[in-house]
Amino acid sequence: MKWWFGSALWMRILIGMALGIAVGFALRPGGLAASAGLDVAGIDAGLKLIGDAFIRLIRMLAVPLIFVSVTAAVVSIADLSKLGKSGARVAALYIPSGLMAATLGLGLALWLKPGVGSAPPAGIVPPEPREPPTAQDLLFQFIPANPVQALANGDMLSVIVFAILFGIGILGAGAAAKPVADAIEGASHAFVKLVGYVMELAPLGAFALMAWVVALMGVEALLRLGALVAVLYLGCLFYGVIVYGGFVRFGLGLPVLPFYRGMSEAMAVAYSTSSSAATLPVTMRAMIEKLGISRRMSAFVASLGATVNMDGSAMYMVILTVFGAQLFGVELTTPQMISIVVTSSIGAMGLAGIPGGSLVFIPAVLGIAGVPLEVIGIVLGVDRLMDMMRTVVNVVGDAVAAVAVAKWEGELDEAAYLANRAPLTSEDAT
Repeated sequence: MKWWFGSALWMRILIGMALGIAVGFALRPGGLAASAGLDVAGIDAGLKLIGDAFIRLIRMLAVPLIFVSVTAAVVSIADLSKLGKSGARVAALYIPSGLMAATLGLGLALWLKPGVGSAPPAGIVPPEPREPPTAQDLLFQFIPANPVQALANGDMLSVIVFAILFGIGILGAGAAAKPVADAIEGASHAFVKLVGYVMELAPLGAFALMAWVVALMGVEALLRLGALVAVLYLGCLFYGVIVYGGFVRFGLGLPVLPFYRGMSEAMAVAYSTSSSAATLPVTMRAMIEKLGISRRMSAFVASLGATVNMDGSAMYMVILTVFGAQLFGVELTTPQMISIVVTSSIGAMGLAGIPGGSLVFIPAVLGIAGVPLEVIGIVLGVDRLMDMMRTVVNVVGDAVAAVAVAKWEGELDEAAYLANRAPLTSEDAT
């Protein structure tokens, strides 16, 4: 087994996924497992248990890692004016990017028409369109009424806001709060190290999750909803390669291959777990150890991005809404399409970075268009497959923003970026 643990983690994850696909097909009705008289239902349940356990294990680290990392990042800045500049730059990247992704999804869905030609279930009447969520509803997602409850519930936006404010408080207290600052910094390092240990289980988790998904769905569901899946994958690939890659190459003047090579492990984990929150520790480690970004900038941008930057999810909600409108024969007006794009891009910023997190907000977007909520049940069989790809886009977007802001603020070691290693000029290299 020395060769196994000596190979790159991303390669082991991909091998686990490939084996999972093969096992999943063997567990399908009429497959090898059933022919051999094995307890297919029990095996399916066991695979789901292993996959869920892996996701829970790594999600266990997400909330405390975000809290200590963001707080430590704020404290390490020392200058509050610099904190405001970093935050403004992150917002200047995330907000327009979400709108662009949602607009691209709208254009692709209107052009390729994935919902045209399919017969909707009988007896479902489209409801009257609803008003989009108010600015107050969206604003309150950012303000934690109870920080302890936000930590317990995993409300990422509220946790991030509280962590930023707590870090500002530590800075304001000065020397009196130095023990607290040291404890937070030590906890940040401990969690990053713990992530490395947990990630050794990623190939097993990827194997179990892929086997369960394939065994559950098979090829029939993929063929029935293949057009919808294809449109989303096309949009995500275009955005992840052309838009993000073009920005890295022409906007930042950096080669693209080292970026994608450095993010390969995080992308593999994102695809297998369908969770940007679960992938966050891996994303943060890749930023520090593979892209040459300082620990402070990696923690600050990645933690924000895991909740705020949901370009893939924004694109998905728009595509799904247009798909539902086409499926049920609902004519979308121009104001409705604008509302769908804006609501999806803003609403995606508050989504939970967990598998199926988009399903929480989709009813609000469908209501704007007057599309029946039953469309959620129609696509539920392939939602996990689409969730995998949109999560990859979310994670790649986090890394692009981190590279950009780090370069603009002089916290990117370009030699380390090119070599896919940690910056030698920082404590992260030790």
